[in-house]
Amino acid sequence: MAGTPATPLQRALLADHDLSSEPGHQSEQLAFDWYGPLEPAVFTAAWQAVFAAEAVLRSCFDDGPNPRILVLATVEPDITVRQVPDDARPGSRRPARGVDPRRPGPLRITVLRHRTGARILLTFHRALLDARGVRLLLRSFARAYRAGGRLPGGERRPDLRDYADWLTTRHPDEGLLDAPRVFAGAGGAGHHRLRLTTAGTRALRTTAGRWGCTESTLVQAVWALLLHHDTGTDQPVPVRFAAAVPGRTVALDGTGGLPGALRTVLPVTVLVDPRETLVALTAALRDTAVDHFVRTGTPPGRALDDTLVSFENPLREHTATARELAAAGVRVTLPESLGADTTHPVTLRAHHDEAGRLVLTLSHRCALDGAATVLARAELLLRALSGTRPPVTVAEALALLPAPAGVGVLRPLRPEPAPRAAPVLLRPASRPEPLPRPGPAGGHPLPPDVSAVPTVALLAAPGVDRSYYTRLARAYRGPERLVLLPARHRLPEGDLRALGALCGQAGAACRLAHRAEGPPPSVVVAAPATGATDFAAALAAAAADTRAAASH
Repeated sequence: MAGTPATPLQRALLADHDLSSEPGHQSEQLAFDWYGPLEPAVFTAAWQAVFAAEAVLRSCFDDGPNPRILVLATVEPDITVRQVPDDARPGSRRPARGVDPRRPGPLRITVLRHRTGARILLTFHRALLDARGVRLLLRSFARAYRAGGRLPGGERRPDLRDYADWLTTRHPDEGLLDAPRVFAGAGGAGHHRLRLTTAGTRALRTTAGRWGCTESTLVQAVWALLLHHDTGTDQPVPVRFAAAVPGRTVALDGTGGLPGALRTVLPVTVLVDPRETLVALTAALRDTAVDHFVRTGTPPGRALDDTLVSFENPLREHTATARELAAAGVRVTLPESLGADTTHPVTLRAHHDEAGRLVLTLSHRCALDGAATVLARAELLLRALSGTRPPVTVAEALALLPAPAGVGVLRPLRPEPAPRAAPVLLRPASRPEPLPRPGPAGGHPLPPDVSAVPTVALLAAPGVDRSYYTRLARAYRGPERLVLLPARHRLPEGDLRALGALCGQAGAACRLAHRAEGPPPSVVVAAPATGATDFAAALAAAAADTRAAASH
């Protein structure tokens, strides 16, 4: 199975998933309520029909160093049905059981049945599906459920493979993205939400129309004001953040209704000048949004380093879904996110609920000091902008905010200098442990000699993300420690039993092996597409052979 190369954003999300030990990392949940009869056989058949029609639901990523999208011919939906009390409502921010992007089926359906209906959870991995893609799938499911479990038509084309190929042709591979930089107070995570009133949302929409922009532009303007405010200066300062782009307006026929991980992010840089008017600030942001509409297929580049502002409109797909299910005697509520991991240090999401109110959700992957006050300040500015006498200049809007105490909440720390290339310990040695050396008579034993530590070394290949080697270390079953060597580095100290490399590094591996002290280590050279699990097994076998030969 050849597969299709993953997009740059998919590779970044996969790397972030691989480097985390949390089971629900990069998984998101949408939840909605189902009122009325639920026929289990029809429910299952409808999802089976959707899985048969949508390649993304039968897809996964391979285990190799350069991820590829694989699509299987058939995949059974993962549907779990449980009976719960009538008032049960899941409130956890992160799914207890994550979705593995390297196993087929990036969507899991959980049905929590109660007396009047059910609470339905849709859990998905963000490297293959985004929230709008899941709502599009739910619309197809509703059509199939109304038809008794059948979905007319064949497999959808174009599909996610066509989109990835189109993106690669338009934007050649730019390599893996850097990890997000560290923000002030890094070391935790959180999730906060607030809702504007219906009247407040209506007034905000009126202000946007009067200023010739949209509500999403006003939300971006508020975020730019907060970023400027937290710099602690009253001078003109350019601020930068990332804006979410749907990714479904590209020049590829059929992407408007294509489910998948098409959403991307692009950087926004705007000068926040206290002397300028707010109308001028929103005009600059509006023009950037138009430019993003044209560049929607552009890879995200370093925009993953920035804070993110996302504005979604889930009501369009929900209206079609609700209409289909209403014809089957079922009423469903608007699917809302229970929270998602964010690749960005801080993410502000905005959407409208079924009552038309604007909902703001703040997620952060660092211990953001004063995170709860960020939403409070955003709400203060939005109320001011939609008031009867809104501020005119940027300075007037900034004057409404309380003075920042010390370093601003949203102000990033200066990046530390990159450390010199050094070996990375991927996995410590396990049994048998090296024994302590005998100490002086009557004294404590000395620590074990480092030369006695059994080691397997890996040569880092150019363009291969660290996450590949992390997966390999998790799959390794030998007793040796695993060490990752940067390019042009000497061999690590210790009992070297095997040296592994991808085929492009074969010559360097052999030269290093010849310079090893003691018994020569086995050299394992893997093909470019070798999976981490297979590579780990080959290394363990080679190390065992070296260990056996040295014992004779």
